[in-house]
Amino acid sequence: MTARTMTVQTNFAAGALDPHLAARSDVAAYGQGGAELTNVLGLPHGGVALRGGLARFAELAEGGADARLLRFEFSTDQTYLLALRPLAIDVFMADGTRAASIATTYTAADLPGLAWTQSLDTLILVHPDHAPAKLMRQGSHTAWTLADIALANVPKYDFGSGDEAVWSAARGWPRSVFLHQGRLYFGGSRARPQTIWGSKANSFFDFASTDAALDDEAVELTLDNDRVCAVQHLFALNDFFAFTSGGLFARTDDELVTPSSFVLRRSSEVPAAAARPAEIDGSVLFIRQPDGGHASIYEVVYDYETQSYRAEDIALLAGNLMRGPVDMAARLGNEADSANHLFVVNGEDGSVAVLNSRKSQKMTGWTLLATAGWIARVAVAGGIPYFLVRREIAGVERWFIERLDANFRLDGAVRQDAASPCAAWSGFGAFEGATVDVIGDGAPLGRVTVADGSFPTAFPVSEVEVGFAFDWAVETMPVDTTGEGAAGGRHRITQAAIRLHRAAGITVNGRLLRGHRLGDTVLDAAPEAITGVRAVRFLGWRGGRTGAPGATVRITGTSRLPATILSVVSEVAQ
Repeated sequence: MTARTMTVQTNFAAGALDPHLAARSDVAAYGQGGAELTNVLGLPHGGVALRGGLARFAELAEGGADARLLRFEFSTDQTYLLALRPLAIDVFMADGTRAASIATTYTAADLPGLAWTQSLDTLILVHPDHAPAKLMRQGSHTAWTLADIALANVPKYDFGSGDEAVWSAARGWPRSVFLHQGRLYFGGSRARPQTIWGSKANSFFDFASTDAALDDEAVELTLDNDRVCAVQHLFALNDFFAFTSGGLFARTDDELVTPSSFVLRRSSEVPAAAARPAEIDGSVLFIRQPDGGHASIYEVVYDYETQSYRAEDIALLAGNLMRGPVDMAARLGNEADSANHLFVVNGEDGSVAVLNSRKSQKMTGWTLLATAGWIARVAVAGGIPYFLVRREIAGVERWFIERLDANFRLDGAVRQDAASPCAAWSGFGAFEGATVDVIGDGAPLGRVTVADGSFPTAFPVSEVEVGFAFDWAVETMPVDTTGEGAAGGRHRITQAAIRLHRAAGITVNGRLLRGHRLGDTVLDAAPEAITGVRAVRFLGWRGGRTGAPGATVRITGTSRLPATILSVVSEVAQ
């Protein structure tokens, strides 16, 4: 006799889980995770929603392959995006206008080693082969200067032939920098990789000290350990951290830093990569240096029992999404989107692993962002994620800065309005010779090839979005009918009920969800998005995904239409 049971997945708060967890239904995250969550973002309520498109922000005609992105916050309402490329820094305003381009001496080989920190209108840049420099905004969007910093009372050290300046072209310059409690800190150099120096209190560029070691004088500390602990980055929240090639060092003293109290103790042996750490949801996260092992994202966690910090692998359950991480940036929740997201760029395939973190709701889940191009870098400025993307358009490799925008449905997207509805569109020379997707007035209009910067639409529309559509997928973990993992017992899913919010064009295990019109082209109107529960029945004994270790529910769609998945209820027959 066939037995029937119900499997209820109320949320996807645990995110995408590594395939090695397919037989671990005993893990608490199993019932709140997915076998695949691609091109969706976790919601703070536990569901997942189709990510926004990547809207074109700017194109880098030169040096895009080596560029880096960072934010410059001049005030609460004036934020710039900076693109550091070989021998230049481009300053972009929020609308994509390039306000200025500043000449530099940083070559393509130098850019990966740059580190920075900011104080008001000054960005401080350091590199082991260049004297520290400051980039300053001079009163307007277009006026910027870049100059070496005049450091006073540079510390001395005996390298074997008498005291000399610790920083110089011969000995190397600081490789990391941070501002904390009124002091400017430099970390590591070529000749002294394990040393940290702090300026005088409230005098960032003065490193004066005397034998009296007064409280406001400069500080210095060399991290002693049984292995090389080259300082990769400095970072601080309430406490002060040094991320090194030999592990994490922390200062937990509540008192202000003084020459006699500047002590950091090693808290973890996890080596840090050169990538800049990020802060999200009250925690500091860093990329583990591969060190012959698997690179991952680690969170700095305070252990109240030992009264010290430790590093925990926050991507342990989603290890398959860690594909050589090289860069990351965090976006905190805002009025439009209350989710906290960390974007981690993967160097192996140009994808982005996205962490949805909301500790108050006990949410820590990963999803994957993938595009037809190759994502190389990320920065968050003004609460908006920006990506450096390589795309091939009409056979030509080009580099773009694109922003993640919930109001767009396509990648590499450009939008244009008309004063009145029309069916002939021009001004798209940037897509010359490419076959692109078109959305008009919210309705998918199929694909067209751009010729002479123009293309027709099947009927007049007032607005078009042009770019490249992408697919998305949400798949549950294999159903567990034995209590000991999904591998035991012959079983199948006979029906799945999907709770949706504003979704259209959904397929479930390859079948169009009941209530939607056939296909995603619906004449001259966008398909009606559905909110509520929709059910679909299945025949046969085949699971959701070919090669899956058990029956799953796989929900798919295209970015041309909206989608939010809140929960899945599966009826299982044995």
